Amino acid sequence: MDILDVLNELEELVEESTKVPLVGKILIDDDLILDMIDHIRTALPEEMRLAKTVAVERERIMEEARNEAKRIIGEAREELSRMAGEDELVKRAREQASEVMEQAKAVSREIKIGAYQYADELLGKSEDTVEKILSQIRNAREELRTPPKSEQEAAPAE
Repeated sequence: MDILDVLNELEELVEESTKVPLVGKILIDDDLILDMIDHIRTALPEEMRLAKTVAVERERIMEEARNEAKRIIGEAREELSRMAGEDELVKRAREQASEVMEQAKAVSREIKIGAYQYADELLGKSEDTVEKILSQIRNAREELRTPPKSEQEAAPAE
């Protein structure tokens, strides 16, 4: 079961629970809440696996960018070596090689920036999801720990 599905069920449970008049609290079956928390705990490793997959994908994209840059630079060097015998051609080859190398570096930078942005976006979404879940769990637990006022008043004073 997806974390968001469990959270939606939890929200629905809270919204549909019996309200205690005058205290603004609700009555919720603790077994249901604990069962939902177990489902969330079960689903969390999936979110973590997704974050790890994003990191691996980012590294793969970076490696591809480095390999592409090396290939382009290698081609530029080969082109430069091939043209090295003739003076005017050597000058043009160096200029072209320099341009190709700059282009390769620019492409590499763009791919690297894109990969970091993509990974950051996915990790940010995962972080937001985990933070929302954690906040909702804390709120639910706090509600479970705080008895309604009518129960507090009924407790004998010590």
